[in-house]
Amino acid sequence: MAKSKTTNAVKSATTVPVKRKPPAANNKPAAVAKPAPGPAPTITSAEIGRVAGDIWGLLVRDGGLSLAAIKKSVKAPPDVVAAAIGWLAREDKLVFSMNGKQLKVSLR
Repeated sequence: MAKSKTTNAVKSATTVPVKRKPPAANNKPAAVAKPAPGPAPTITSAEIGRVAGDIWGLLVRDGGLSLAAIKKSVKAPPDVVAAAIGWLAREDKLVFSMNGKQLKVSLR
């Protein structure tokens, strides 16, 4: 029996560049989940009444003020301040007058 020769001959081949995906960026911030939509917050009459009392006290102390000054002075959302002014106006507690281009609110 004849021995077979083993050769480590390398076949000639053309090299093809391998396209690689860029590594995943680990420095991206994680996506923040949005809260599930729910019912819109409601304004209670108790909250409007409390803010109406705050506005009343403010007007007693400072006299007539513009709407912007009232909204800045009272610690409440603007919608609640507007509702409280409406509450006081409906009870005929306020006087509205124009001071140039600004609306001035004062107590009756």
